[in-house]
Amino acid sequence: MLCFNERGKVTEYCNMRDIKIPGMHNVENYLAAIAVTYGEVKPETVAKTAAEFGGVEHRIEFVRELDGVKYYNNSIASSPTRVLACLAAFDQKQILIQGGSDKGVSFAPMADEICRKCKALILMGQTAQKIQDAVTASPLFEKSGLKIIRVGNMPEAVRAARENAVQGDIVSLTPACASFDMYRMFEERGKHFKQCVNDLK
Repeated sequence: MLCFNERGKVTEYCNMRDIKIPGMHNVENYLAAIAVTYGEVKPETVAKTAAEFGGVEHRIEFVRELDGVKYYNNSIASSPTRVLACLAAFDQKQILIQGGSDKGVSFAPMADEICRKCKALILMGQTAQKIQDAVTASPLFEKSGLKIIRVGNMPEAVRAARENAVQGDIVSLTPACASFDMYRMFEERGKHFKQCVNDLK
């Protein structure tokens, strides 16, 4: 339960499980919002917003559910740090779509968590091999059961995700890279992903 404690007077706002947008970082965001708006915004208003607000476009944005599989657009996640936040946002293992233009960063910081928290990794773009090398170098890779799939473009990536997903799975475009090898901006990449997901039948 998210609460505000004012010298022993506890005001309850909402249960963390009722927050629509996923991830502990979003629970922390609500706690910060409660702290700065205490006394100005009613608890029931916060609770209603938490239950209804679906988040900002391209930031772990829910796209659709198809055959029990939920698809998320996280195109803004253009660094390994943002990938880690997405991996922490869900309890179940994910199918990640990654790759893009090379900013010269190391992908090693996300490799162990990908091995722990993903069932499939779909790679495309300029950095596909670099990400694959980082993930397969993880000491956790061999026993992880992680499946790595290489594709040429976004429609192929979405089709591969559909083919490898079963009911209850999470699929997310969480690229770890900038978009400039294939798109002008991350927004364009995210919109193309959403179009491909919505075209699935």
